[in-house]
Amino acid sequence: MAALRSTWWALTALLCLGLFGAASALAVGGANLTPGHLSLAFFLGAVAIRKGAFDRAFLSIRPGTPGLVLLALTVWAVCSSFIMPRLFAGEFLVFPLNSQFKSILEVPLMPTGANFNQAVYFSSGILVFAAVSSIINNDTLMRRAANAVLFASGVSLIFVLIDTVTFAAGLSHLLNFVRNADYAQLFSHQFLGVKRVTAFLPEASAYAIMACGFFAFNFRLWRSGVRAELTGPLSLATFVTVLFSFSSTGYVALIAYLSVVLLGSMFGIDRQASTNPHVAATNQRIFLSLIPFTVLAAAIAVALKPDLLDPIVATFDRSITSKLSSASGVERTAWNMGGVRAFFETYGLGAGLGSVRTSSFAVAVIANLGIIGALLYACFFAFLFQDSARHPYYSASAETRAYASAAKSACFAYIVAATISGSSPDMGFYFFGLAGMASGSIFYMDGRRRQMAESQFTEIGSADPARL
Repeated sequence: MAALRSTWWALTALLCLGLFGAASALAVGGANLTPGHLSLAFFLGAVAIRKGAFDRAFLSIRPGTPGLVLLALTVWAVCSSFIMPRLFAGEFLVFPLNSQFKSILEVPLMPTGANFNQAVYFSSGILVFAAVSSIINNDTLMRRAANAVLFASGVSLIFVLIDTVTFAAGLSHLLNFVRNADYAQLFSHQFLGVKRVTAFLPEASAYAIMACGFFAFNFRLWRSGVRAELTGPLSLATFVTVLFSFSSTGYVALIAYLSVVLLGSMFGIDRQASTNPHVAATNQRIFLSLIPFTVLAAAIAVALKPDLLDPIVATFDRSITSKLSSASGVERTAWNMGGVRAFFETYGLGAGLGSVRTSSFAVAVIANLGIIGALLYACFFAFLFQDSARHPYYSASAETRAYASAAKSACFAYIVAATISGSSPDMGFYFFGLAGMASGSIFYMDGRRRQMAESQFTEIGSADPARL
């Protein structure tokens, strides 16, 4: 129904169903197809059935855009998934990504079902990127895309509340229908006597990664003064849930992201577009004043009650500083070392997409895709984070520029979080959807292409552009 009604309903459904990461909507072979990946087909179908959709999608992957680099990366990733495991089969040991290995032990490199599965998942990234980018043709449609992200942010908080309340009441079994995937479900873990936030995802770190993206998106909009009455509470609530996930991934990602934002604000290199400069300036001053105020308040509290800091220190120690020495930390370090070894054993070509399990996105890229994949990813990020407003044909309202910047902030947060604990080179459809949102094709067109797109928009269009 959402696909037939409009692409924006379909996009909203995709983002919301992606929050059911612990659920299996369909089992294909040994792989679980989550509701998010199942709804992806409906979203792509909703875009494809609109007149002129393919023309606009191709505009998003033309020369000079991040889409073309992403296309090249996808072609290399898919080819590597079929060629490299066969070319280097049996020559060295790897930690496999295949779900059939229930205990993660090193095995000789060989082609597995994970190569095909990861190739399919990775290919969906370019499709989501092109689809989202193609449907953002003007300021109104960019706002609709932002509404979808904001709505999903609110839904994620509702899921956190439901999960927390049912656990506290001893009724977690009522949510078994959204935790029916056959991989490990770590929703009942507690840290210092407090339940770790997982929502409807399989573990706390998975929730923390997703929430960091939502936080960055809302926080950027709040600092820009865009719909601050909504984005402010959403960013604050999401920030709190990441804290209560007690995830080292979430903590380090937040620290890294906020440090970059703080430095950019202090040195005036963090350019912001705003529909309300007065609100944006006020929010910016609030953000900058929070750091010294928090430090001063903490110092006074500790001086009055020294043991007040003990639980905070214990939390920081157990979730970050002692993490590497834990069994999980030792195991993840071994995965990364195995990934680096695979990179050198394949002479920098990589073992092929889906061949090697790691615990860092950066290591996963070089281990699976080699130096070619790393360079293509670096070019894609460089294109994605460039200052679009400097393009000679860039044309967008201040609100749209703020939404594009918020999408880039969310992408950056996802990259940081994945670099800490990502097991695969695939960044997921949330990342690629936000990247497409930041790269809306019409804002990079020359005059002739702009007129062509606008004429197509008129032909499709109905008076309500939201039905595109």
